[in-house]
Amino acid sequence: MASSVSTAATRAASAVKEDSSCHVDVVSVGNVKLFPYTEQVASFPQPHATAKLAVDVLSSPQYTSVSFNDVTLTLEIVNPDGTPTSGNTKFVGFYNAPNVYWGIPSGTGWDESRYGVATAKLRLRQPQGVLLSPHTGDGLSFWVGVTGLASGARLAFRASASATRVTASADSCAVRIKDLGRGDHIDGVLSYP
Repeated sequence: MASSVSTAATRAASAVKEDSSCHVDVVSVGNVKLFPYTEQVASFPQPHATAKLAVDVLSSPQYTSVSFNDVTLTLEIVNPDGTPTSGNTKFVGFYNAPNVYWGIPSGTGWDESRYGVATAKLRLRQPQGVLLSPHTGDGLSFWVGVTGLASGARLAFRASASATRVTASADSCAVRIKDLGRGDHIDGVLSYP
């Protein structure tokens, strides 16, 4: 299932499930938007973000009042065809970013000791959160800076989410976002029917 939004640019941002047979009904990725950004604090560690990305982790309506533990959003910058990129575009921290754990790949796990370090693959983790409902802008929002995205360039990345309850855990289907430009957004649920 592909989602897209029209933009003023010649290409439209889109999202597609990486595995079309994937079906989940608890946790999803949705409400994606890329904002222009200029770092306001010169002393903030470099490289500075030149855009801010917002991605919501959503739950289906029957789980709107459920509090989950270890809500995670995993992001990886990729080429438009989904292959890993070796380009200069990276995720970075930014001044006054919401307080989350910033994990970079380390062996078979995640190193959460280096907030904001530039990386093409990132896991953001909130120790506890309510995912609310899949209405526009009504999920648990994760924010991350983006650097190295040239003016007018489009962002492509893979996103997946997970959340745990004491009695169960849930993962979303992985989605790939393509051609997301500054000011573009893709609203709604992206990884479950």
